[in-house]
Amino acid sequence: MNGSGDKDDRQEFPRLHMVGEALLVVEFGACLTPAFNDAAIAFDNYVREKEVEGLQESMPANRSVALRFDPLHVDPGRFRNMVEKLLEGHDWFSPVLRPARRCWRLPVSYGGAMGPDLEKIADRVGLSPEKVVAAHLASPQRVFMIGFAPGFLYTGMLPEIFQIPRLQKIKPRVEAGSVSVAVGQSVISSTAHPTGWYTIGRTPFVNFNPRREPPCQIVAGDEISFVAIDEDEFEFLHNRAGQGLQSRPCRQQDAKEDKRQKPGGCMEAERSMPEQGESGE
Repeated sequence: MNGSGDKDDRQEFPRLHMVGEALLVVEFGACLTPAFNDAAIAFDNYVREKEVEGLQESMPANRSVALRFDPLHVDPGRFRNMVEKLLEGHDWFSPVLRPARRCWRLPVSYGGAMGPDLEKIADRVGLSPEKVVAAHLASPQRVFMIGFAPGFLYTGMLPEIFQIPRLQKIKPRVEAGSVSVAVGQSVISSTAHPTGWYTIGRTPFVNFNPRREPPCQIVAGDEISFVAIDEDEFEFLHNRAGQGLQSRPCRQQDAKEDKRQKPGGCMEAERSMPEQGESGE
């Protein structure tokens, strides 16, 4: 999945191909690398600033952008030509076009009921659970994409010990906030759902809230540093969310400026938007 992303690879890209009658995919690389991911995010940001005839949605992924358009409004050939013109005149792999990156600190309670698969990974790689956690905390992880479900984050790349295949049997449910790993990446859930990844912890932060604007606070191109907390800290922050307070991560600069010690050292809380039919304070 990971690759070098060298200049020879880049000469073949961007590459366009249709998927069905109403989706044009723009690929920036053949494998997942930071350079190809930067290019995809930069192009997605660029497209969103333009008024492209017939465009209904732009969806960035690890190394590509999918453009959904209305074929009843614009001919597919014409739409492709417009996208080709948007791509011209830009070096999408240039550092100048890299999107601004926000850095977040996200608390995670590892192991136990929060991370039931931590012991399995430790046994598999021949390390203690504590060393597996330390490896997961070792360095910041970039957010490659949001996919699968609203606010669902794919981050990486992780150390070699996490280059393990996904589970052979799907688990029927993990909770919102679950942090799971496989194939050298982490995924962070924003809703309860089935999974084939190894769940090693849980964060009290939920990235998706349809009543919030924007609905997702952490987006593709951002960077996350995980911080270990215990179950008591998790419950404190999780309960605040249940009382109408929405937990959110704090950015690195916010953490440096705010000297107050919040639970977990890195979480703030803000009043959530009222439910439909409720009046705000």
